[in-house]
Amino acid sequence: MKKSTLRSTVKLTAIFYIIAIAGIVTIVNSCSKKEQAPQLTQSAVKAAPVAAPAVPLQQNVPQTKVVTVANIRLSGDGSTSEVMFNELAELFTVKDATVSASLKTALSAQKVISIQFDPWSGVVLAAQIHSGRQINSNLGTPLKVDLASVNTDVMNSAPAMAILNTTATGLTNVVPDMATAQLMFDYITKQCCANAGPYGIDYCISFQYCEDGCYARAHKMCWIINNVYHYNTHKIFSFANAGSDELCVKCEKWRGCCVNWWYHVAPLVNIKTTTGIQAFVFDPAMFDQPVLLATWLHAQTNPTCVPTGDVPHVSMINIQPTSSYSPSSYSGYSFDTDPTYSATDGTLTSYAPLHTCY
Repeated sequence: MKKSTLRSTVKLTAIFYIIAIAGIVTIVNSCSKKEQAPQLTQSAVKAAPVAAPAVPLQQNVPQTKVVTVANIRLSGDGSTSEVMFNELAELFTVKDATVSASLKTALSAQKVISIQFDPWSGVVLAAQIHSGRQINSNLGTPLKVDLASVNTDVMNSAPAMAILNTTATGLTNVVPDMATAQLMFDYITKQCCANAGPYGIDYCISFQYCEDGCYARAHKMCWIINNVYHYNTHKIFSFANAGSDELCVKCEKWRGCCVNWWYHVAPLVNIKTTTGIQAFVFDPAMFDQPVLLATWLHAQTNPTCVPTGDVPHVSMINIQPTSSYSPSSYSGYSFDTDPTYSATDGTLTSYAPLHTCY
């Protein structure tokens, strides 16, 4: 994959300021470090949405999925260099000219397309155009960021990020302390599909498979935080959707390999700390505890996970209500929803046996 160098300055849009970063939090090579976790009550289990039937996938076997093309990046000679899909966070390459032509047609005609792909090598193997799609969109608050120059304290300030879950009532806006936040985080982490179980929820969460599925993991985590612990949530989407930007992450918890995305998403919560209310991200696929928003973004710009001489970059972020599921356009301004959790639980079921860095 080819990348461009980091732009020196990116102006902040809207009224918020964004972000310079602290270091990445040290993380451990396991699904769950903590052993203590509260049990989900039977009433809460019964309240969980029931997913449509899904088939578990097999490790290192090509996958098939119906998707929409978000964008195609072309090389200097006009050939396809990278392809992004709204329903997949991973970046892909195409080696077959016929497949490349089908993807270009799907993008220009805004058609749904069925693809066969290898997520471990990041290659689209086959494509067939379909038709029809319905989009449920939320605008949110898109903010362009420059991780090298913006004030970290302002970025982590929860009041500046106060787009809460407005679809549910009776939820508390602020987690009272870090101990409570860690308790929730540990419980969520124990639902990792790489653990033996039993699980406290209906579907285990595929934290161990980092190539894709962040949208389903985030949706399920928000459900737990809202319905088991009764705290409000937002979702934070990060995008690499300008030029040749790319999100680059070193999977320290999963044998240390690199993954590359064009977007990523996780729950964002307000936590009361000794220095005030701040915005923290829950992402057990990357960390072993809640981390500040700035730290989470910084971890997606790991320079060791791109080819020599290239620079990873977060182009923009979009703070969304809990209902947003995945982007419906390359712009990062509109989003699909999954109110029945059928897409969420279907994805978790499919990804449960898969692993990153194998």
